[in-house]
Order: sequence, then C-alpha cells, then structure tokens
Amino acid sequence: MKPQTTALSRRTLVKAAAVAPLAPLGVLSSLSAHAATPWPAQPVRVIVPFPAGGNTDLVGRIVARSMAEDLGQPVVIDNRAGAGGNIGVEAAVRAPTDGYTLAYSTLSTYALNVGLYSKLPYNPLKDLAPVALTVEVPLVLVVPASSGIRTLPELLQRLKSRPGHFNYASAGNGTSSHIACHLFSQMAGVDVQHIPYRGTGPAMTDLMGGIVAFAMDAPSVVNPLVKSGRLNAIAVAVPKRMKGLPDVPTFDEAGLKGFRAYSWNAFWAPAGTPDAVLDRLNASVNKAMADSANARQIEESGVVAYPAMNRAQVAAFMKKEYDTWVPLVRSMKVQLD
Repeated sequence: MKPQTTALSRRTLVKAAAVAPLAPLGVLSSLSAHAATPWPAQPVRVIVPFPAGGNTDLVGRIVARSMAEDLGQPVVIDNRAGAGGNIGVEAAVRAPTDGYTLAYSTLSTYALNVGLYSKLPYNPLKDLAPVALTVEVPLVLVVPASSGIRTLPELLQRLKSRPGHFNYASAGNGTSSHIACHLFSQMAGVDVQHIPYRGTGPAMTDLMGGIVAFAMDAPSVVNPLVKSGRLNAIAVAVPKRMKGLPDVPTFDEAGLKGFRAYSWNAFWAPAGTPDAVLDRLNASVNKAMADSANARQIEESGVVAYPAMNRAQVAAFMKKEYDTWVPLVRSMKVQLD
C-alpha cells in the first residue's frame, strides 16, 4: 500500500501543478525571502549628517536607544558631517531601500538647502520617504560671556560700531543656525560676516573663546554653556519664554519684533522603502517619543516634542514647511555653490 500512496501523491501534485497559475519567479523569491527574514533581521543604521554632540545627534541617540529595544535589533548612529548636512543625507538616499538605513536630520537638509544650493545631490521631495517627526528646536541667540554683553540693544550697538568687522558662527552652510543669523542680521540692519563650522561643537568652542561675536543654536546645546557661565543668552526666537531659560526674553520683548527662528528633527528613509517597513519605523519612533523617561530628557534639553503623527500627517507637515522656507531662502539670494 505504501508505494501506491506515494505514486498517487505524486500524480496529484503533478496534476495540481499543471492547472495552478504560475507565479512570477521574482514574486516567489520575494515571498520566500520575506517569509525567511521578517523585518528587521539586522541592525538599523541611522545617518546623522552632523557631528556628534549637537542637538540632532543628542535627540537621535535618545530615540535610537528606545527603537533598538522595540525593534529587537541594534540601531546605530552614524555621524557623517559636511556640506550643511548634504553629504550624510545623500548617503542615506543612495542606500538600499530595505529600511536598514535611515537619515535623522533637520529642516535644513529638507528645505533650507534647496534654496541655498543650485544643485543638490538629491531631491528631498522625490528621494526621501518621510518616516516620523520628533522635535521642534527653538533657537537661542548667544554671545561669549567674556564680551560683557547681556542684552540685545548692547549687542546691536557693538555690531554697528564697526560694520563688517564682527563674525557669527553657524554649524555649517545652510544649517538653521546659518539661516537664522543671516535673517537676524538683515532684520537688525547689521553688517557681519558668516563663519561656517563643521558642526555645533566647533562653533561653540570658538564662540566661547571670543573668536566670533554671536551665534544661534538649540537649547540642548547652549543651555549648559549658559548655566556654566561661559555664554550669555540674549534672546529666544520663539513667541514665548522657554522653561529652560525663564529669564531670557523673547526677541519681541528684547526689541526685534517678529523675528522667529527654529528647526525641527525627523527621520527619513530612501524613497522606495516598503510601506510596511515605513509604518513599522513610524510606530517605533512614536513609541520612543512617548516613553516617559525619554520625554523628560527631551524636555530638559529645551526642545519641544511633536505629538505622534502617522506618515501621511508627517508628509503633509513637511510639504508645508518646504513650501514656506524654500521661497524665503531663495529670496535671500545666498548661493553656497
């Protein structure tokens, strides 16, 4: 009986195969690979296009730590600085569309740089798939404590006393700190020179040393330096005073009404990454941001967490920001290439 059963089984399988529709080889391979290796099956690399120690790097590491616990795989920060963040984002754009390489960057590399560079190595709207928003980053105007300057009128008086003599620092060409200081100098009517650095750390070092006259950066960067007495905070570029710097006036209060400067941080994946993977990443980032310990650490750093958004909401937010900032930056007529 056993040989007959085997023969019958073979005939049945042959007949079934003859009448069944043929699936394309690529589909079968994809399904087989998916079944064998559910995502994520290896570490996830997050490219931060700025040096370690800046606001983007700090928040990125907080979120990455929790994402690793949620995903069950290491989430590794890869700092790739240069060209205002363009080098790191380009590396992410050119990575495989498998969800294992992400960019964690800012308003600068998504919109500001579009207006600053005549040729970008990527198209933010076409080459980047929005994943999740994390924080809004208000900017703070700071000066060296050794300057003795403590108010905006005092700073403006110093800058106007010697037109073209004083410099300001930024974390790099095209970064939010660069755009903020440029707009500030225009609104305030001062003639100052821009010195771009390769990240926030070097910029703050020279600012504390008095090599440059002022800068604007995130609270997570400047607050410790203000509290330690190495920098003086002059004004915050948001409508209300900040919890972390309650004694520092807004620009409206300080005398330069209507000046606003901020950035935001977000995750992207290379365009073409599967929707299911993007949704999983979105959920993981939102979960990390909702963690009470993370939320407390993020609030203490002086940035403002966004409410959880799905990918469609994130994409709509980014498109609105793109449409706002690109024309504004282009109107400045500042080209960096």
